[in-house]
Amino acid sequence: MSTPPAVPGSDRELRADARRNRERVLRTAQQLFATEGLGVSLDEIARRAGVGPGTVHRHFPAKEALYLAVATDMLQALVAEAEALVAGDDPAALFSLLSRMITTGAENAAVKSALTAAEFDLRTAAPDLAAALTRHVADLLERSRAAGSVRPDATADEVMALVAGAFAAIRHAGAETSRERSAHLAQLILDGLRPR
Repeated sequence: MSTPPAVPGSDRELRADARRNRERVLRTAQQLFATEGLGVSLDEIARRAGVGPGTVHRHFPAKEALYLAVATDMLQALVAEAEALVAGDDPAALFSLLSRMITTGAENAAVKSALTAAEFDLRTAAPDLAAALTRHVADLLERSRAAGSVRPDATADEVMALVAGAFAAIRHAGAETSRERSAHLAQLILDGLRPR
């Protein structure tokens, strides 16, 4: 039995419209956090998303809720990417994932805050997501270790600490706005994981 089309103004249409508005706010916030930092106001996000301030405040009553939603959304994409890498057999997949994590964090302040526990600690705010990401890093680390492509004394916690440290190095070098320079710094850091 097929579902009848939504009647204009019905609850079902409003729910779909609310979902679209929430998604538009998330995408706009993601872009603005990446280009302008976490200081951008909720009202500015609403203006750029083409929705009213009340729409943003209804979905995200505080800016911290929006930070978390943006970071969680992007980190879910990283976890999905990590799952795909774990399902493959590339012994260098660990370096691909870590490079992607550093690039994503360097380009987006909300993700960087989540990965470094600056504005909020992902392990507390979204423990299942944090555990999944760390578990995939550990699985890929073990695969790399077995292939001899990573030093044998590195632990998953140390690898995650290197990712967080990469953001400080990128910021210190003033490379946050240069994808090439931040990627170069990430490569230097990740080379420290390779066997001597």
